[in-house]
Amino acid sequence: MSLSRRRLLAAAAAAPALLLAGRSLRAAGDAVGGAIRAVRPPADGTSATRCALCGAGDHAMLDPRCPAARRVV
Repeated sequence: MSLSRRRLLAAAAAAPALLLAGRSLRAAGDAVGGAIRAVRPPADGTSATRCALCGAGDHAMLDPRCPAARRVV
């Protein structure tokens, strides 16, 4: 592909439009991320107080009392 004057001018004219499109997409992504953070419910406990397998608050993940823990048959 040879570089001609016409292609060089087309690329120079397209560069600002591409920069503007990139900024617009970034702004839209930030808006979506902000909306997701606003809708998400607050945290209810920490990983030390909640079981990661079943979500119960009375035991931790490695506790053998967890009903979702894998059992050896």
